[in-house]
Amino acid sequence: MPANLEDDLLLITAASGKQAAGLLPHLHEWSHLRLQVNSQDSADRMSKAYPEAEIVQANLASQADCARIMVGVATCYLITPSFHPHEAECGYHIIDAARSQFKTGVFKHLVHSSVLHPSIRKLMNHDNKRYVEEYLIESGLPYTILQPTHLMETLDVKRLMTAEKAVHRMLWSSKTMFSFVSTRDAGEAAAKVLREREKHLYATYELVSTATPLCYDEVRVILSEELGKEVSLERVSVEEGAEMFAKMITKGQIEGAEFENRQGPARLFLYYNQKGLIGNSNVLEMLLGRKPLGYREWVRVHVAEVKV
Repeated sequence: MPANLEDDLLLITAASGKQAAGLLPHLHEWSHLRLQVNSQDSADRMSKAYPEAEIVQANLASQADCARIMVGVATCYLITPSFHPHEAECGYHIIDAARSQFKTGVFKHLVHSSVLHPSIRKLMNHDNKRYVEEYLIESGLPYTILQPTHLMETLDVKRLMTAEKAVHRMLWSSKTMFSFVSTRDAGEAAAKVLREREKHLYATYELVSTATPLCYDEVRVILSEELGKEVSLERVSVEEGAEMFAKMITKGQIEGAEFENRQGPARLFLYYNQKGLIGNSNVLEMLLGRKPLGYREWVRVHVAEVKV
């Protein structure tokens, strides 16, 4: 562990999202955390959850905001907002701000949470992260790239447990195969990379938890068995799914859910309907020093937490 880690200021972007939620419990070594959020609602929620951290509200699409939140930062964990119409530019702005700090001798390490197989250009969120990876590699910064696959946390186990009818709404075929990763595993691995810094400089790691691919039909069976109730899958059209995502991206303001907010999710749903996303769990196992969580184990952990 770097000797001065306790004194370093760590910036985490998109800190109110699922990925950061899996990372934050593992950051015991850091006394100085700066957590970037986009909205006032997120800022209020994160302030209550992490009262000792510095919560900053900033727009990553703004160069000025990125420069402001990077001042004094030694380490940055960069999560770019998926399906943002300017996602790549958000990454560029953070990297540029880090370069300015690096020139002064303050900045030491940028860890970029990318995505498994960013070379899949048909997926806009993958393609944007591919551009960010390239920009980071050429930046001259000390970096590490992490590539998580399809998140287990995309499915809300608690809601299925407590709902009268346990229905998961599917945005693609339930027969398509996926490799999954839990944010618990991804967060633990990311914390290790941040903590050990020099050991992981200039590395790119694929983060996959499940040893073998699964389809959602198989996931449904696991959930039904572990929850003790029948879980069913309900197919949602591409149009309805894209509308749902667009509203989420624009915070429910339908007037802002224009084509640029719909096309990324729609293309992902069409791709997942045929191709899925498949990788290998060996790298994550090596990083963690243990077997990553299988899907059934992950469900059991959530069930136990809800019952407490």
